[in-house]
This record gives sequence, C-alpha cells and structure tokens, in this order.
Amino acid sequence: MRIALAQMDPVVGSFDTNVVKIREAYERACSLRARLLLTPELGICGYPPHDLVERPEMFERNEKALQELLQLTKGQTCALIVGHVTRNPNSSGKAAQNSVSILENGKVVFTQAKTLLPTYDVFDEARYFEPAQESRIWNCDGVRIAVAICEDLWAEDPVQGRKLYGRTPVECFEKEGIDLLFSISASPYEFGKRERREKLHGAIAKKLNAPIVYVNQMGATDEVLFDGASFVLDAAGKVAGRLPVFRTALGLVEIEPGKSPRFEEPASADREDQAPEELEVLSRALVVGIKDYFTKSGFKMAILGLSGGIDSAIVATLAVKALGPKNVLGVAMPSQYSSTHSMTDAETLAANLGIPFEVRPIKFLFSTANRELAENRGTLAPLAQENLQARLRGIILMTLSNHYNALVLTTGNKSEMATGYSTMYGDMCGALAPIGDVYKTRVFELARKINELWGNPIPENTITKAPSAELRPNQKDQDTLPPYEELDALLEEYIEKAVPVAELVKRFGPWARETLKRLEMNEFKRRQAAPVLKVSHKAFGIGRRIPIAKVWET
Repeated sequence: MRIALAQMDPVVGSFDTNVVKIREAYERACSLRARLLLTPELGICGYPPHDLVERPEMFERNEKALQELLQLTKGQTCALIVGHVTRNPNSSGKAAQNSVSILENGKVVFTQAKTLLPTYDVFDEARYFEPAQESRIWNCDGVRIAVAICEDLWAEDPVQGRKLYGRTPVECFEKEGIDLLFSISASPYEFGKRERREKLHGAIAKKLNAPIVYVNQMGATDEVLFDGASFVLDAAGKVAGRLPVFRTALGLVEIEPGKSPRFEEPASADREDQAPEELEVLSRALVVGIKDYFTKSGFKMAILGLSGGIDSAIVATLAVKALGPKNVLGVAMPSQYSSTHSMTDAETLAANLGIPFEVRPIKFLFSTANRELAENRGTLAPLAQENLQARLRGIILMTLSNHYNALVLTTGNKSEMATGYSTMYGDMCGALAPIGDVYKTRVFELARKINELWGNPIPENTITKAPSAELRPNQKDQDTLPPYEELDALLEEYIEKAVPVAELVKRFGPWARETLKRLEMNEFKRRQAAPVLKVSHKAFGIGRRIPIAKVWET
C-alpha cells in the first residue's frame, strides 16, 4: 500500500486557502500513484480555531470545503484523509466534534471523531468538542486500519507520570486487532519534543504490533508552533522515515505485510532522516513563528530597538530570516547612559543583516520629561528615571510602527519576563515576543548556533560582553538579578518541572525564595505582555494561567 503524507501549514479560518493546499497535495499524491493521502488534524479549518468553533458559519464552511474535496476524489483511486469540524449527531453535549473523514471516489466512506480531548497547557478542546463514544476500524483493501487524532495516542502525562483518561482508543485498537495505525495531528513543538514524541508512538506500535503513519501540522498559529516532523514507524516501533522539522513536505511510503515500511519519495531535499541539533530546530521554530504571525495577520514589516545587546541582536536576525532584510527596521535610541560599544555593535549588526537602521536619541526627550515630571516633586526616584527612558523608547517604536504600518517586536527573554526585569509600556511594547520563552543562558547558546548556521551576523562583542540595560551609569544585569546560570536553573525547575519551593530553597539557597516571590509578584506584567512564541514545556501565556490577585507564599 502506497501512502502519501502531506505535512501542511493550514491557516486558521482560511478555508479556501486550506482547500487549495490539500488539493495540490492530493494531485501530487495521485501522480505518485498513492492509495491514500493523510493530511493534518483539522486541516480544513486550521488548528487551533478556539472560539471560532462557536460561530455557526464554522459548520457551513467546513461542509462546503468537504464537498469541494469530495468532487476532487471522483474517478480517482487515491483516498483522501482530512481533519475537519462536524456537528455532534447527538442531541446532548457540545455542538461540535473534531473529526477525520476518508473521502474516496466522491463519497465519505469513513468518519471518526476524536476521543481524547486535552484540557492542559495550551489546549482547551473539551470547551468546544464532544468526544467520540467509540473507536472504529476501517477496512481498506483488506487492511484493517485505525485512525487516531493526535491526543488519542497521548493518554499518559509524561510529567506527572499518570494516566490522563479512562477508556482510550489504543485499548480498543488492541482488543480489535489492526494491521495499520494512522495518526493525524496538530502537535505543538517544544524544545526536545521530537525524541519524546517518537518514543511514545514507538511504544504504541510495539503494543499493537502494527506500523504507524504519523502526519503533523507545520507552521504557527499565534504563539503555538507546530514542527511537522512527521514520521513512519515499523511494527517494532523503529523509525522507517521522517519528514523535515519546520518545513512543509510531502512523503510517500510503501507498506507491505511482514516487511518494514520504506520511503520512496520525496527527493532528499524534502526529507530529514537525520534529526538536526535541537538548537538548530529552535532557530527554525522562532523564524517560522515570526513569519506566520506576520503573514497570517496581514503585516509585512517589523520594527525593533537595537541596543547593541544580545537579545535584540537575536530577534533582529530571526526577523530578517523570517521577513527579509528590507522588511526589518532597526532603531537605536541612545541615552546619556548608552556606551559607545553599544552603538557600534548595533550599527555592525544592522550592516551585517543589511537592514534599514535609524538612530533616534532620547537624551533631549529624557531631560525634558525628567525636568517636567520632577517639577514640584524634586528629583524623580532612580527607578522612575530608568523606566522613563524605556517608555520613551517605547513611544518612539510604537509611533514608527503607526507611520510604517508595521509591528514592533519585543526583545525580552524568559529570564527577564519571569523576574519582571522589564518596563510596562517601555521595552514590553510590541505585538510579539519571539524569545519570551527562551532563558538568557539559552539565548547565548542560540546566538552561537545562529552565527554558525548563518554566517556570523551577530558581533562577537555582543555575545561576550556583560548584559546591561544601560539605564544608569555602569549598570549590569547582575546588579539586580542572580547570575543567569543559577537564575535560569531555578526558574526552569519551578516553572516547567513544578519542583516544590522548599526543595528549591534547600538546593539553591535563601535567595531562591526571594526570587520566586518576585516571579509571582510580576504576574500582572506578564498578563499585559505581547504573545510569546512557545518553545518550552511551560511558557508564559495561554498555557500558564496564574491569578494576578492572590496570596501565594513561596
């Protein structure tokens, strides 16, 4: 059986666009004489649609697209497997279901709704969908095939080590006996997830003694990134072939009874048998996140402040890869506290990237505002003076964004967002925070990897000098924060691994408690921050819902 996998980038709500993408993949699959084509979860409407599911037009547009695709399959021997929204046939429960249908020669020959609906992290599918009550098997040319939808194969929580659901589709498949398992997915990326995902599915292949064909969505929807990384496993759980990470692709695999699956197409440029190093995957993830955020929201140009520091250098480089150098404007906004090397490093970076570069000093604005605001109050407090500089820079960037019809990229990292080491309506101004889920220590690692991959655009001095906000004389980040190596280790244990505070204080020392208090106290800032591209197990944003007004001892 020749099976094609279409690793696609659906656009949420753009049914016509998605139908075109599916049609192109289907026509190619037919030309390769495939018997079946798999496409990702909810590929017709895009994932995740969130509250758009509650719009009555959702059903009408899904059905219209489905009818167009049905016409496409008439007279063809290749069946098309697509994910879409369907009406719940029962009179009770949620109105919609997350479903997969198999279209063959102008007819719907099989439909299965998703059984397991995740409600953790960025997921809230039980809010919108009614789960399936049974898991059915499709007989195709004598081959017993099970079709699962993403979470249907993720029944256990890898962090808590516990089963999340009662009845699972895998248990049903094991009882019924199958020859082949398909998984159509929209599984978000996080650092290091590829290996864990393949291992989980490998265990299921062994349990069912059946090959698995897994196709995943590629691209980004708001802060959620999808890496693709589709694969085929043999019945022993061994990887028989992979599609690329963070690239659209179409693959063709031949599956015969008693033999290991083998990839026949596409060309080597569309395959990635050797998994790339994880820092390279992270760089691809952030580029795709920026690109899709802009293109899917209708913007072409990005603006950001270039301070000469490593965070702005990373974001500028990623933005150039995503949007092209002509569409990224770097703005240096020196004050009386800015060092000479900061301006030099910013200019060098802009020249290396080939981007437009402007210098908009804030010295006069700061002196004037400081004098006016301090009138009848004496001198402004030191913190107020520091934040005033950041807010003046925010005003400049947001004004330029209005002038150029562009979006501002913020440059804060996860270490800063966690500790509140940022200024609301200042350096936090913007539409997207590309590295808001990347700890500072990893920012340095990523800078080295980017220079290795992309021809050294980031000046060496930017990477090696001590980080500083340069809002007062001789300021260094470590004047206010613990050393980043220790800080990041603490934050990762608390945020992503949920280690108890008492254990962290015992391991790191008394400073850990004060740092975690600072983290909890600054939730109000994070709630007003730009969306963060999620690349870790637990990012700030919709996947981490912490009350602002609370009494929570650390």
